[in-house]
Amino acid sequence: MENISYESASKELNDILNDLKNESISIDKLAEKVERAASLATFCSEKLKTTENKVTDIIKKLGL
Repeated sequence: MENISYESASKELNDILNDLKNESISIDKLAEKVERAASLATFCSEKLKTTENKVTDIIKKLGL
């Protein structure tokens, strides 16, 4: 995935989900948008997991 922040990816994902809920995505773009949403969801999930692991390691190193 291109160099994108978690916040940007999350916002774009929410925008796509809202468009899907509102049925405002044309059938011609539907597969493309669903594929993008899947990529964004995977990116966000991995970013959260990586951040959680880093924070946990820092806490362990501090002995907290």
